[in-house]
Amino acid sequence: MAAIVAGANSRTPGDSATAHPQLKLQRFSEGAASWRALLASAPGVTLYHRESWARLLTRAYGLSLWLALLEEGTEVIAGCLFARSPISRRFTSLSFSDQCPPLTRRADGDRQLLERLAARADSHASYEVRGIGGVAGWQTVECFANWQLDLDRSLTRIESGLALNFRRNLRRASRQAITIERGSSIELVRRFYAMQLQSRRRMGLPPQPWRFFELAREIFGECGGFEVWIARENGEDVASAVFLTDRDVVYYKWGARRANYRSLANHLLFWRAIEEFAGRARILDLGRADIRNQGLMRFKAELGASAVTLPSSYYPRAPKQVSSEVLTGGRAFLAGIWSRMPMVATRLAGRFLYRYLG
Repeated sequence: MAAIVAGANSRTPGDSATAHPQLKLQRFSEGAASWRALLASAPGVTLYHRESWARLLTRAYGLSLWLALLEEGTEVIAGCLFARSPISRRFTSLSFSDQCPPLTRRADGDRQLLERLAARADSHASYEVRGIGGVAGWQTVECFANWQLDLDRSLTRIESGLALNFRRNLRRASRQAITIERGSSIELVRRFYAMQLQSRRRMGLPPQPWRFFELAREIFGECGGFEVWIARENGEDVASAVFLTDRDVVYYKWGARRANYRSLANHLLFWRAIEEFAGRARILDLGRADIRNQGLMRFKAELGASAVTLPSSYYPRAPKQVSSEVLTGGRAFLAGIWSRMPMVATRLAGRFLYRYLG
């Protein structure tokens, strides 16, 4: 499919000094070289901008990836990676990702790119960009915060930043018969997934399909960037976490616990992970949380992590439901039904429906 270009250019394509910026919306395969150049030169690159993450999403969910590129002559000023919905003309940057704001080589290049998207003649498309707000013509929602723990300091200083309640629970956990296993074997992934199915059903949400985690292990395990941590007590798996590593940042991506179990093992698991990663990473990214989800916000704060507002921008307007952590209306009703479904039905529905929920 040919790229969609918006914005006139009265000069020759090579005259970058006098050319007017053009917006080009094209399939990822057509603009991959430009995207790789941005990854190599633009600040603010995260795991969610990487081709490895894009490969995981396309292979697991069959997403159609697109690029919006702002070009001036032969130079790419800014770019944004989108997944196009399989059932509508909705573009999301990026589905199944905490954030994926535009990358830019110039001040305000990211905002200029989004403004040009909103000005496109095609009024039937809608857009969501996670990680940027306050863009003219777009609606901004600020219900999320992203949490990060600074690991670039001594373990003593990190420990001193733990909240009193967290330290108390950690001492209690250390007196219990809790063991921690870690690795990247398929068996550990299966044990994590068994708890993930329980956790997602308890929250009234479909689980990711098993194939997704198989692929995550395959893609990120190639370079040692995939680890599963599992806490066991009294011979049972009770808490788990999956971490992905991108350069000097470790991402806590998924976590699950056994139903009706106290969280003390989770405290010990996270502290052991911090002890391990503090020697080889700069940041532990704990991911985003809805600011209305007080329990999750409190846990991340008690770890000593810092939060920054994570806005999202929508064009032409935000949907009524933007968060799966705080459900209202019909979504809350459906979640109540989902939480009572048999486990086998939960797993099958996640396999066939989850790709439409990003």
